[in-house]
Amino acid sequence: MAVDATVSVIVPVGRVDDDLPLQLEALAGQSFDRPWELVLSLNTDDPSQRQALEGLLDVHHREARFTSTVVDSSDVRSASHARNVGASAAAGDRLLFCDGDDIADVDWLSNLAVALDTDRAVGGHLEEELLAVPGQEHWRPPATPGALPTFLDFPYLVSANMGVHRKAFESVGGFDTTLIRGEDIALSWDLIELGIELRYCSDAVIHYRHRRGLWPMMKQHYLYGRGFSQILARRGLPGDTGRGGLSALRPNSPVVDRLTIPYVARRGSIAVGRAVGLIDERVLTGIRRADKVEPGLRPPEGLGS
Repeated sequence: MAVDATVSVIVPVGRVDDDLPLQLEALAGQSFDRPWELVLSLNTDDPSQRQALEGLLDVHHREARFTSTVVDSSDVRSASHARNVGASAAAGDRLLFCDGDDIADVDWLSNLAVALDTDRAVGGHLEEELLAVPGQEHWRPPATPGALPTFLDFPYLVSANMGVHRKAFESVGGFDTTLIRGEDIALSWDLIELGIELRYCSDAVIHYRHRRGLWPMMKQHYLYGRGFSQILARRGLPGDTGRGGLSALRPNSPVVDRLTIPYVARRGSIAVGRAVGLIDERVLTGIRRADKVEPGLRPPEGLGS
């Protein structure tokens, strides 16, 4: 069937696990009644994984109202890279992103696509109860607290539930694959810098899956912290020409119902990650500056700079 889609849904796939069939089933059952395209960006070169993925597509059959394709993004192991490759291969002029371990609500595609009829960049709602891990309900603040989430008071789209016009996506170069984490924040702030308003669509619902266990959560948020520092050191806040400054140390303070030990541990992990990330960026900045010095102007070895 020829692809005739103005809407493309892009899903990065690191491996075929037990969660992915649930998401593919949900996407196959979307209420959206216009042509659309599903692009699965496979981020591994294991041939058995491609075979398993294509087998899943056969199980959920290629219904008449959408086409599906698998693209190879295994040259760089990165979800951001997988999303960029998927976007490049997509036929649509509106790009919708979700993850393989979540579950799209039956009207997710319809509501997000309609929102993109009037807006250029839209984030949907992340519902956290359906796939909640028992006992972890108060470990984190709401991912989308009735609005787009914010970092240091600036909103951003979450890559697990977002839609953007292709021209806008390409104008900022897609997701920054050099960041450890926070590539959706960086992309969102680049859009803001271009004067593109980020909108929130509460009816575009993705049932969101958090990681299970305290240690995996702490490791994940430590990496978030490092990514935050990379963004602040390299870009600064939207409209900030200082590139970092005091904003690199300013804490983010989301509102929560109550403090718990896991919540404090999560916050501590982010803080440590931000400190490590800031040090890394300052060291890398020094190296980059040294590399720009002409060979004849370098300080004598052992004297430093």
